[in-house]
Order: sequence, then structure tokens, then C-alpha cells
Amino acid sequence: MVSSCLLIFCLPFAKAGAETFTWMAIFLWIFKRVLGYRAKGCYGIFPETELNKALVIFIAFNIVSVLFSVNLALSMRGFLGKTLKFIGIYFVVVEVINNNNRLRGLLISIIASVVLIIIDAGFQYFKGVDFLRGYVWMPLRASFSTRNGFSAWLIVIIFLLLGLLISKRNISVNRNINRALKSLLLILVVLSVLCLLATFVRGAWFAFLIAILLTVSFIFRKISLKNKLIYLSIGLSLLLIFLILPQPIKSKITTIGRINFKTSGTINARIKSTVSVTEPGVNIRLKLWKEAARIIKDYTFFGCGLNTYSIVAKRYRSFEGGGIYPHNSYLQMVAETGLFGLCAFLWVLLVFFNTGIRYLNKKEDYLVLGLLSSILAFLIHAFFDNHLYSLQLVVLFWFILGLTVAIIRIDQKELA
Repeated sequence: MVSSCLLIFCLPFAKAGAETFTWMAIFLWIFKRVLGYRAKGCYGIFPETELNKALVIFIAFNIVSVLFSVNLALSMRGFLGKTLKFIGIYFVVVEVINNNNRLRGLLISIIASVVLIIIDAGFQYFKGVDFLRGYVWMPLRASFSTRNGFSAWLIVIIFLLLGLLISKRNISVNRNINRALKSLLLILVVLSVLCLLATFVRGAWFAFLIAILLTVSFIFRKISLKNKLIYLSIGLSLLLIFLILPQPIKSKITTIGRINFKTSGTINARIKSTVSVTEPGVNIRLKLWKEAARIIKDYTFFGCGLNTYSIVAKRYRSFEGGGIYPHNSYLQMVAETGLFGLCAFLWVLLVFFNTGIRYLNKKEDYLVLGLLSSILAFLIHAFFDNHLYSLQLVVLFWFILGLTVAIIRIDQKELA
């Protein structure tokens, strides 16, 4: 439990710490088995969850990709040091977070981590450099090495905090402390959204917008069509105002407060450049995706092997600056593990969302809804970047998957 809390706390700002606590959590989990502790499913080795069968298939096709790899040693390291580790995180979280007291402890760790990172982001915004890692503004990225990584972490955190904010769950057993924490959550949500805007990452904006629309639609699914149209009109009106007025509002605030608001361009400019194939970021991505498509054509079904994209892509380099990761997690997954590997991963996701939605149809739990939305937003954003292959972000992904399933199991246990 302690290792899991420390893992999620230091994940945004300390890769070495996250790696250490990840392996510590997995080692302690294995050590418990050696001492005789047994779970209820899978011969007492793994906790019994609805994702288990899908995960077995996913692991199987990863093994197949290793056997067909262009570099067996590199793929074996990727399978043992990455794939099994990440799935291990999922099972550790599912097993460790087995009651509401432990859940509250973990949520407090997450909130504490968010507070630290938001303060760090604010320091970077106004001072030009963050105090945790010494990273400079480029634009806002806090303690992450890239703004894309920061924005991916933010969209997960925003939905988690939103779900916790509107949930009936108590973060603390003390009413006064719980009310204070709810107020803090509201502040953190607002500041996190502002940070997301300040990253100027269009893929994250798009993912956030799609996920929030689907989440709101799910919340209001039982209301009348008339009310849905009213809420939709209000939302679109606010969005239109926001898109039209950011620069004048920002100028007025700058004049009144004499604060130097640093940006690398307006929000409008970033949105307009998204649909332009001549815009550098878009153009490079399209070229990298074409390179990935050529690799997939040559290694269609079983892939070129886990953990080998970086060496294989060099042979398919088609332009100056090419031959690197494709900035698309799914293209990279197909290239490395083949179509079978991607289908297995999509099956895991299908089972996960099916489990979550069936649970929500039985019980109104906004924390679980927030976690489902966070995973959805993350997966949409992953279409535009390599988040499923970034240490911090892929650990976060499997951690949240495990946390969601753990919460569902806790509630099902209490109802039984």
C-alpha cells in the first residue's frame, strides 16, 4: 500500500522514484505469494477480475511478437521489463486497494501530488522555470520533460478530480476536513484546466473536449430531449465565447494586473493550425505515420517485435528528422506487435469499459465515471503521441485501470 501511494505521488516529477516504487510494489506482491498469501482467482496468483482473460490474450500475442522479433534480445527485455511490469501494476493496485480506508489513503496521495505539480506549474508560468526539475517554459510543462506529457497527465487528473468532486464519497471521515478537501478539489480542477490550456497541446484539448461531451451525455442520459438541447446550447455558447474572446480578455487582464502572460500563440491560432497540413507539427506527424504504415505493411500480423520500433524505423526513414517514433501509440503498437497485438489490446479496453458502464448502470458512482472518462481522454490523446510507450504515462494508464477495477470490486463486496 505504501509503495503504491509513493508511486502515484512521485510519478509526475521523479521517473527514478516511480520506477523504484513500481518494482518495490511488484516485488512485495510476489513476496506475499512466496509467504503463502493467495488471491481468489487464477490459481491464487492473480486477483480475479473481468479483464483477466483479455489480459492473457494480450500477453500471449506480445509473446508471439517477441518470437517473430527482428531483435530477440531487445524484445525480451521489453516484454519482461515493460509489458509484464505494467500489467503487474494493474494487479497490484487491484489487490492492494481492497477497502475504502485504503482507497481514501491513495486518493489523498494523488491530491497531494496534484497540489505539488500545480504549484510547480504556476511557479514555472510566472518565473520561467519550475522548482522540481529546473525545466524552463516551452510553453507550460511543469516537471515533465515535454508539454505533451504534462497535458496527458492533466487530462487524466482533471477527470479523476471532477469525479471525486461530484461524487458522494467522503475523502475523509471527518466532515470538516472533507468539506475543505472538496473546496480544494474545485480549485485544483479550475487550475488544472487552465494549465491544460497553457500547454497549447491540441491533441489534449481535442481529447478533453470529446471525453467531457461523452461524460456529460452519460450523466444527462435520463433527462428529456428538451433539457438536453438547452444544456447543449448553453455549453456551445460558452465554448463559442471562449474561442472568440481569449485574446481581448487576456489583454485586459494584463493591463489591469500588469502581469506578463507568456504564450507561444493564441488558442485560436493553435486550433486553426490543426487542420493545416502545412503546419510543421501536423506535417511531420503525417510523414511519420506514413513511415509507420510502411513498417506495418512489411510486418502486418505479428509485428517487428516488442521494443524494436526505434531500430526498425531507421530503415524506413523518408525525410530529414524521420526514422523516429511515430507520435501515434496505436500505429507503433501495430508495428511492434502486429494487428493481432492491437486487437488484443483493444479487447482489454472493450472489457474494461463494458465492466465500468455495466457498474454505472447499477450504481451512480461519479468517481468511477471520472476514471472511465480519464482513460477515454488518455486513449484519444494517445492517437497523437506515444503515451503508451512513455514510462510515466503508461504507468499512470495501468494504475488508473487497476484503480477503477479496485473501486468496483470494493463496492461489489460491500453490496454482497
